[in-house]
Amino acid sequence: MSTNGWHPAGPLVGGVVPKYRQLLQMLRNSIHSGELGSGVRLPTAEELSKTFGVSRGTVMKALAQLEAEGLVHIVQGVGSFVEAASTNTIPFRFIDERNGEKPGPQRFTYRVLAQQVIPAPLAVAERLMVEPNTPVIHLERLRLVKERIVAHTLRYLPESLAPAVATSDLSRRPIHELLVQLSELPLLRAEFKVESHNANSDEAQLLQLAAGTPIVAVERLTFTAPNRPAVWYRGLFAETYWFGVRPDLGAG
Repeated sequence: MSTNGWHPAGPLVGGVVPKYRQLLQMLRNSIHSGELGSGVRLPTAEELSKTFGVSRGTVMKALAQLEAEGLVHIVQGVGSFVEAASTNTIPFRFIDERNGEKPGPQRFTYRVLAQQVIPAPLAVAERLMVEPNTPVIHLERLRLVKERIVAHTLRYLPESLAPAVATSDLSRRPIHELLVQLSELPLLRAEFKVESHNANSDEAQLLQLAAGTPIVAVERLTFTAPNRPAVWYRGLFAETYWFGVRPDLGAG
């Protein structure tokens, strides 16, 4: 069995980054770099489990994700083979002003309005491409600067994507940052709709503004492989909407 000279490191270590994500990132990087070339047969799940000190289930989840990304082809009863890396797409994450990525100090606080698991309403089910009434996590929050409301955000995601989010503390950190840490599936694509309009009465009430005040409205749908919707997000911003993107290198 040839692995094209691939010599992985020993057992994975515990820490902030779950072992699943460490293994997934290691295999993905080896394929993108050419260290694991097209057509190479990977070690068996049992061999990878022994080498990296993880369960066979963890290995199979990583291989299934790589197959969904088009990087590995799994032949039942035969093995897992590296596909030609026709795309160099890698996971990404959004970065927030709060993390110091934007010039100028921003000290956000958050007020949680909703954090619950609900049966997916039809509109949510359609966007997330799940069956109506599938359990989804509904998150709604206000962002404040010195007690002044600057944004209202609303998110829906399948409960299966990151069940721990339903019981996590949402009062102190960006939700996207938490989702990246807790989800086992990386984000590979996002679709945006951004517009500015005059706030209607409901929007004005949420942001504590006068009706007719110009605001920024954002709708965002993020995807995991293979084109699976992950999070449906809507935000209303009293002033500026800003975001950045950086590669997700598996740190937290």
